[in-house]
Amino acid sequence: MKHLFVFAAWWLCFFSLSGVSAAEKIRVAFVSPSPTQSPPWIAKEVGLFAKQGLDAEIILLPGSPRLVQTLIAGDVDYAIVGATAVMRARMRGADVVLLATTANFSNMKLLTSRDSGIRRLEDLKGRTIGVSQYGSDADAFARIVVDKAGLKPDKDVPIIQLGGHPQVAAALAAGKIEAGVLGGLAFLTAQKSGATVLTSGAKLKTAAISGSLATTDGRVQRNRDGVMRFMRAFVEAVHYFKTNRDGTIPILQKYMGGISAEHARVVYDETLEVFEDLPVPAEKGLQAVLDRESDPKAKTLRPASFVDLSFLKEIARGDLVEKLYRK
Repeated sequence: MKHLFVFAAWWLCFFSLSGVSAAEKIRVAFVSPSPTQSPPWIAKEVGLFAKQGLDAEIILLPGSPRLVQTLIAGDVDYAIVGATAVMRARMRGADVVLLATTANFSNMKLLTSRDSGIRRLEDLKGRTIGVSQYGSDADAFARIVVDKAGLKPDKDVPIIQLGGHPQVAAALAAGKIEAGVLGGLAFLTAQKSGATVLTSGAKLKTAAISGSLATTDGRVQRNRDGVMRFMRAFVEAVHYFKTNRDGTIPILQKYMGGISAEHARVVYDETLEVFEDLPVPAEKGLQAVLDRESDPKAKTLRPASFVDLSFLKEIARGDLVEKLYRK
């Protein structure tokens, strides 16, 4: 027994002296199986997290407001989530902050069911639009569309929450709603049922934040080094997405429910042009979120109060991005 204790002590000493340490375990949640939310998937699958000494568990948790609450509770460490829900929670005093975003305009689409008869935005009057959850990016986009049609959300056009994008797609397919806001895999599912795109964030040039990365101020203060390592992996994953189509397609298939390679290529090509080399949230997109808020406090706040760009700024000052895109 004495020899065992001596061996254990030697082994611990060896690891300490050699600089080898256990990887830091983290939990990363994403709100919807959409390519704009793929950097953590890529970082996990191609070893970018491991390269930074991180052992990441990646989980799907639909509904941005629900995911933000999970982040606040400490059940996940990072979240790819709707910016609207994060900013709304922060306005109410929650300990959440945005670190990055993969796209600076809305990737949402408004689809109509096969037999809805809706052909123009004005035809939405009196029809029901389904969204994942109130306060989500889908909900925000639905209200933008209704406003552009010269109509009043909830008054002229009822907007109902169904829990997640898959539920909205299922309701469209079953004819339970006449229109729904979708993105990612759920969009393809709805199309298969005969639903058609009425308009989109890209078509309307809607300034918005998509694929937002959030954490808590507490985590930043407790473990700044860990957050920096996470951000380096995130930035490298964005580069991988933008420059390695063949490597990215199988990862999209895995995390988007086993979709075909053909469908994965479609959503990849659709998303590629919106990815930023350095995923900095645009002030215009953040301001657009504030402008849509009814809370009077939103009118007194600046976009900068919702983000911590110190990590991306430090990465930008270094040569990581230049080296990645110079290859």
